[in-house]
Amino acid sequence: MKYNPILTQCNIQEYLSKMQQQPEQLVAQAEANYRQQITAVCDFIEREKRFMILVTGPSASGKTTTAQRLAQELRARGKRVNSISLDNFYKCAAELPRWKDGYQNYESIEGLDLPLFDEVVTSLLTNGRASFPLFDFSVRQRAEQRIDLEFDSQTYLIFEGIHALSPQISDVISNYPNMKIYISVHSDFTDADGKILLAARDLRLIRRILRDFTYRSTSADKTFEMWDYVTMGEELYIRPNRKYADWHIDSTHVYEPFLYHDEILHALDGTTPQSAYLPAIERLYQSASHFFGISPALIPQDSLIREFMKP
Repeated sequence: MKYNPILTQCNIQEYLSKMQQQPEQLVAQAEANYRQQITAVCDFIEREKRFMILVTGPSASGKTTTAQRLAQELRARGKRVNSISLDNFYKCAAELPRWKDGYQNYESIEGLDLPLFDEVVTSLLTNGRASFPLFDFSVRQRAEQRIDLEFDSQTYLIFEGIHALSPQISDVISNYPNMKIYISVHSDFTDADGKILLAARDLRLIRRILRDFTYRSTSADKTFEMWDYVTMGEELYIRPNRKYADWHIDSTHVYEPFLYHDEILHALDGTTPQSAYLPAIERLYQSASHFFGISPALIPQDSLIREFMKP
């Protein structure tokens, strides 16, 4: 059964008054909408006995948190679950492919050690146990430490990463009942006439800027530079595999533009006037002008949004 994404429109005129007067209600509604999607997916997985779950999506889509939520929900139902991050199969920095301009290509599936993935997953499925690698991103190479996982006919395996729906990955588990999930921001924010005030991809860009700025001390200018390569990678390596998805999850939370308002302005104020990304900077400034800030204290500690902002 296929669940195809439909790009929706969020008319901010419907939210402005309530966001000013009762923001906690909109926050609670948005959180409930996301949880309902997780519940619906798990209902399907459990009913159809799809023991292999592949979760993918573009950068800043919320795929890591979604994979965690799926695992938590299945465990709450008494299921045994193991999660496998494809990021742990990255090659060391020196072995990564490069774009034509020489910049390291973190988006290509050629950056993953596919023979190792095939080896350890096949061993896990065949022998019931295997030792999986861990990647240390602080030094950009594989760690000495490994993690041992076990598998039997009642174990759910969740594979998460930008290449989870790539045939090179999914073919390894193709003989097992599987579920392919694609998560992204599927909603534009518009005015009453349908004019786009904040596009879905720009919402992901804001998420990425804030995550990099907050958790990695990365400047907005540096994120803009990486974003060009990220979006190229999406078109080449991620979006073509959406057709394989059985289910699509919209990670948009309607309160996000308000929540991010103050923080994104702060991050953008740190960009240089001579920035090569001035058109994008001005576009985000313009988008922010249509919203106002709300307190981060309104956001639950376990919200997907915490992937991009600290409590």
